[in-house]
Formats: sequence, structure tokens, C-alpha cells
Amino acid sequence: PPDAPLQRARVELGRTLFMDRRLSHNNTLSCGMCHVPEQGFTSNELGTAIGLEGQTIRRNSPTIFNVAYVEQLFHDGREFSLESQAWGPLLAGNEMANPSIGYVVEKIRALPEYAGRFEAAFGGRGPDMMTIGLALAAYQRTVNSANSRFDRWRYGGEANALNAEEQAGFALFVGKAGCVACHPVGEKA
Repeated sequence: PPDAPLQRARVELGRTLFMDRRLSHNNTLSCGMCHVPEQGFTSNELGTAIGLEGQTIRRNSPTIFNVAYVEQLFHDGREFSLESQAWGPLLAGNEMANPSIGYVVEKIRALPEYAGRFEAAFGGRGPDMMTIGLALAAYQRTVNSANSRFDRWRYGGEANALNAEEQAGFALFVGKAGCVACHPVGEKA
């Protein structure tokens, strides 16, 4: 977005926050533990995500690949910006379980590893609700798929990039199965 340009310092700060277990209430769970980079920024090992202290989450962690292009976030579309969305998992009692936004802000302010980093990334502004959301969103906006077989088929016009079975699966996905109602796919370029 024009009001949140990608800058290296913001992206690097956001990545650090995304992987920092200390952002959970009991210092054991990071964003990257449910949105596992090696598993496509989701969790392929379990049917549903596991939150703080083993609490069950009703859904699996959606991938964050290409989340920069998603207009409505969460399964019910209740958030419209990555900056705001970041606070949902941080505050959810069954996810990272922080008691309040202020708690997270003060926790980050007290960690020596973050000293000066927010100020450098945000023109002198320290960690607060907005800058934490901006940093996490900046990192997430850089997590993009590139040149996948699906991308080459769907957007690049490479007719044979997907086999017939995969193409039939996509037709089912956008057609009779109705998956696309909750899992939108961008229009062809």
C-alpha cells in the first residue's frame, strides 16, 4: 500500500518478529511455528493448528504465500489489512494468548534485541501497535510464490505446465466443489 512502502529495515524487523517465540504470552510460540516456512508457510503435519500450551485451534494455519494480494483476511474476512490482522493471533487466547496490545508493546520494548530497530525502520518511532503491525505486514508482503507450475499454467499461458489430472482438479476447485468461495484465485492476467 502507498502508506506502507516496503523497506529493507521494516521487512527484516518483521521477519525477526515473525520468528520470535517471545511474542507469545509464555515465550514458546512464534508466528513461524504455525506458518512454517519449510511447509509452505502453513502446517502440513496436522489437520488443525496447535496454539499456546497445546490448545486446539479450530482450523489449520493458512499459507501466507501471496497474502499481500488478499483483500479480506481470516476465514470470515473480518480484517482488511495485514497490519490489523497481525493482532488477531497475538491476542487470541488459544493462539499466542497475550492479554493486551499494551502487553505485547511493552514486552518488545524491554527486549534488547529490538533496541533502536523500530526507530531506524520507522523514522524515529518506537514499537507501538501500528509499527509492530507494519513490520509484520512488511515481512508477509515479501512471501510470494514465484514461477510455480500453477502460475505458469494459470497466468503464463503454459498449457502443459499442469497435467490433465491437475487441470481437472482445478476445474473442480473453481466449479462444482466450490472451494474458490473461501479460497479465491486471482483472475488470469
